[in-house]
Amino acid sequence: MEAELRQQLEEIKQLTLLGAKNVLSVNDVAFLLGKSPKTVRNMVDEIPHYRNGHGIWFKRSEVEAWQCQVKHNVIAIK
Repeated sequence: MEAELRQQLEEIKQLTLLGAKNVLSVNDVAFLLGKSPKTVRNMVDEIPHYRNGHGIWFKRSEVEAWQCQVKHNVIAIK
């Protein structure tokens, strides 16, 4: 029970910090999408992103717009 509460508090903390950021890392996008960082790296050609040396960065607004577009396309296919 205590471990579950700690995990929920950690998720709340991550969501709170994530809400204040406009530029996101791979780990941030993974948390936002509910995917692993490895999956996000594999999907990077699908998601609007920017490269800086070895780093990959995302604009929050572009990720959210992409997410809505993907969700809309899935609904339209069904």
